[in-house]
Amino acid sequence: MSAEDVELLRRGYHAFNEGGVDAVIEWLAPDIEVKERKSLPDRATYHGIAEVAGLFASNMEAFDELRFEPEEFIELDHQTVVVLRQRARGRGSGAEVEGIIAHLWTLEDGVPVQLRIFGDREQALEAAHETLRESERS
Repeated sequence: MSAEDVELLRRGYHAFNEGGVDAVIEWLAPDIEVKERKSLPDRATYHGIAEVAGLFASNMEAFDELRFEPEEFIELDHQTVVVLRQRARGRGSGAEVEGIIAHLWTLEDGVPVQLRIFGDREQALEAAHETLRESERS
C-alpha cells in the first residue's frame, strides 16, 4: 500500500460523507468483494458493484445519515487498515449512534478490490497480518 492509496482512501471517505454511495461506487472495482464483520448475526459477503450498492441501500433504509470519519490509516504491505468513527442517525427514531470500527482495504493499481469490515482496530490488524502470513506461505 502506498501513500497514494492512503490519499485515495481519504478522498473516498470524504466523497462518501458528502454524496453517499453514489459518490464512490464508480471508483470501486467491478468485482469488488465486501465482507461484513463477523459479529453480525446475518453477516454476508457481497460481490460486485450491484451487491455492494444494495448493501448500502439497505443500510440507508434504517438511517437518515451515515458517516465514516477516518481517525487512523495503517499501511501494511499491500493492505491498509482504516480506523473509523462511524456515525449514524436512525430514520424513524432520530437517535444518533456512533462507534469505532475498522476497515481493511485491498487496492490494486489504486482501485479498491476488497473491503473487510471489523468491530475494532485489533481485529483488522490481525486479519491483515494473517493475510500476509498466508501470502508468505504461498
